[in-house]
Amino acid sequence: MTKLSKSLCVFVLVACLAFMGVAAVTSIGGANWHIERDQLTGDYTFETTLGETTTYAVKSRQTDQQLDASSKSLAATIIAARKDLVEVQKKKIETLQTETTTFTTQQQVWITLTAADEDAMTVRCDQLASELATLNQQIDAAAKQNISKVEKTQNTLRTNEARREEVYRLLAQLDEIRTDRFQINEQQKRLRDLLIRKQGVVSRLKRRQLQLVRSGARGQYEADPTAVPAVTPKTTQP
Repeated sequence: MTKLSKSLCVFVLVACLAFMGVAAVTSIGGANWHIERDQLTGDYTFETTLGETTTYAVKSRQTDQQLDASSKSLAATIIAARKDLVEVQKKKIETLQTETTTFTTQQQVWITLTAADEDAMTVRCDQLASELATLNQQIDAAAKQNISKVEKTQNTLRTNEARREEVYRLLAQLDEIRTDRFQINEQQKRLRDLLIRKQGVVSRLKRRQLQLVRSGARGQYEADPTAVPAVTPKTTQP
C-alpha cells in the first residue's frame, strides 16, 4: 500500500508538471488573440461585457450584423469574425470573377469595334492630311497673291505720292503764274492810263497846231495835222 501511494504521488506530480508545461507553452507560444482582435477592428466591432462571467460579442461594421452575440471566449468571437471575413472575401472574389468574365467578353467586342474604328480613323486621317496639304497650298498661293498685291499697292502709293508732290509743285507754279499775270495786268493798266494821257496831250498839241496853221503860222507848223493817224490803245482781257 505504501509503494502504491508513492507511485500515485509520483504520477500526480508528473501529470501536474506536464499540465503546467502545456499551459506555459500555450500561453507563450499560442495565438495572441488581443493582437488578432486589433487587426480586425477596422471591419468589426468587438464588445466585452464584464461580470461574473466575462462575455464577448462581435459585429460587422459594413452590414451592422451581429456575428456572435454572446461568447465566453475571445478566440471564438475572433474566429467568427475571421469566418465572416472569409465569406465576404469569397463573395467579392466571385463577384470579381463574374465581372472579369463579363469584361473579357465585352473586351473582345470592344477590340472588334476598335479595330473597325481604327481603320476608319486611319482613312479619315489620310483624308484630313490630304485636305490639310491642299489648304496649305491654297494658303501659300493666297499669301503670294497678297504679297504681290501689297507690292502693287506700295507702288501705287509711291506713284500717288509722287503725283501729289507734282500737283503741289504745279499748284505752286500756278500761284506764281497767277501772281505774275496779276502784276502784268496791273502794269498794263498803268501803261494804258499813261498811253491815254499821252494821247490826250498829242490831241491838244494837234489842235493847237491846227489853230496856229489857220492863223497864218509857217514853217514846221504847215504840216497837215489831220494826216497823222491816231493811235488807239489795245485792251487785253485779264
